[in-house]
Amino acid sequence: MTVRRGGPADVAALAGLRGMGEGQLEAYGKWVVAHAETHLPFVAEVGGEVVGAAWLHIAERVPGGGSLDRRFGDVQSVEVREEHRGRGLGSALMAAILAEARSRGLMHVTVHSGRRAVDFYLRNGFTHHRQMLLWEP
Repeated sequence: MTVRRGGPADVAALAGLRGMGEGQLEAYGKWVVAHAETHLPFVAEVGGEVVGAAWLHIAERVPGGGSLDRRFGDVQSVEVREEHRGRGLGSALMAAILAEARSRGLMHVTVHSGRRAVDFYLRNGFTHHRQMLLWEP
């Protein structure tokens, strides 16, 4: 298994993991390139084939508290092909994302998880936070 930063060369594999059809590939590729500074893909490969991916969205908070740099991260779209689950690929992807967050000096990293994945994120160092609130229209 290899985990690495993804990029434009991985667009077809990333699109496949997201369930994007052939007719959406070009637009998806343009989106990946246009968001390259804020949405960082990481891919997990087995035998040279991309079988998993996770994204780190980097965003900025309004400067305050004496700091101009208040960047944070949000984990998005963690996916591992079903036949490769349970082998540590998801945890390896999370380790790569959190290492990137540390190297960029991000304030914190959030994740909006489905119920089934909560234990996965807890095992990978995330905690429940009582101040996180959600509004949905």
